[in-house]
Amino acid sequence: MTFRGYIGTIFVLLVLLGVSFVSIAQSLSFPYPERKYDFVNYDSSALYTPDGNPNLETFFNKLDHFYFDGDEGFTVLHLGDSHIQAGVVSWCLRRHFESLCHDSHGDFGLLAPLSIAPKNNHPYYYVSRNSGNWEFERIIKNVTGTPIGLSGFVAFTKDSIASLTFAFPKRSLKEMHEFTKVKLIHDPNDTCYDIFTNADSIMVDCTTDFTDGYTEMVYSHSFDSLVFKFVRNVDSRSAKPIHIHGVLVEDSLPNINFVTIGTNGASTESYVKEKHVLEQLEVVKPDLAIVALGVNDASGKNFDKGRFVQNYRKIVDAILATNPNCAIIFVSNNDFCSYRGVHNVNQPLVVEAMKELCNRYQASLWNLYSVMGGCKSIYTWQKHGLANTDKIHFTNDGYNLEGDLLFGAILKEYEAHLKRLAEE
Repeated sequence: MTFRGYIGTIFVLLVLLGVSFVSIAQSLSFPYPERKYDFVNYDSSALYTPDGNPNLETFFNKLDHFYFDGDEGFTVLHLGDSHIQAGVVSWCLRRHFESLCHDSHGDFGLLAPLSIAPKNNHPYYYVSRNSGNWEFERIIKNVTGTPIGLSGFVAFTKDSIASLTFAFPKRSLKEMHEFTKVKLIHDPNDTCYDIFTNADSIMVDCTTDFTDGYTEMVYSHSFDSLVFKFVRNVDSRSAKPIHIHGVLVEDSLPNINFVTIGTNGASTESYVKEKHVLEQLEVVKPDLAIVALGVNDASGKNFDKGRFVQNYRKIVDAILATNPNCAIIFVSNNDFCSYRGVHNVNQPLVVEAMKELCNRYQASLWNLYSVMGGCKSIYTWQKHGLANTDKIHFTNDGYNLEGDLLFGAILKEYEAHLKRLAEE
């Protein structure tokens, strides 16, 4: 029996004996958050699932296979705006999924060459660098009309030689998140460049998918930094650029693949109008999608709930087209003020819209607005160091608390799943 299988058996036996998974989690320092703040509505931190979520049960079955048997890894997609681009909530969730099993580690997921895009902060767990003359577009203001892919950004160059580097600081615990498989996501018609990496000497396979638009490189053993060198073909007379939409790093072994897509200022409209983004979700094929969009939709007086629902449907339909069994969890807007400091009153409408979407897709909702404390709770969060002075974004402590609470809500459902298994 594998170590994971041994731990899994212990969990099930404890459940059979009537021991709550909550107490198991607490004894092993699992992340049910401490009730530290009296203004946080901890009791409302649960998944709202009005018509059941059969795909969530399918996802939990994958967790069982991974944690208990050590096979069949899983992929989580975390899609959103600037709250997600910061990477803190995603990293917190990734660590919590890892904590459920001693020897499981998550991949770094999707990387974007953000060094080319000024005023766009890197998630704190990686950095990028570049050489050569690169240009960029993002889904917020696409001036040139260049197709933008999976990461919400596109970097492109016509230089004869150019490079992109991705590195991981010590705080990312890079020794725990090394990778053996890399997918460079680019336009399907990008054939004018030869692509080299710093690990070519250990590369065992390299294939290009001209349908979905990526080049996959597989290596004999893991490493923890990545340099791409792009060299224009000597026989290429075309002046066409190469377009890089992101880099997906994975482990060839079963693992936790956590893919984060977040862009400053993004709304549902931003993702819908850039069809390339939704099409390239095919490269990810998530088992669980946590979708946290809406702050930028709802930030003005002219918020259109019907349009919001319509856009969300296009996004969810694109996710389910890649995997019809993907579980969907919507995350409502946090309470916030507009950039002019006026308190926004549209959050309840966003919650209503997401409840409608839950009914339509048999999905779940985690109501961050309610968990925060409801109307004008952003002022309290800011007073206690959990929200920034802009009263829109959280501090790192606030984002970590959000991640703890959201994972706790998921973990409660997983506990119920384990209890059902024990009763069968």
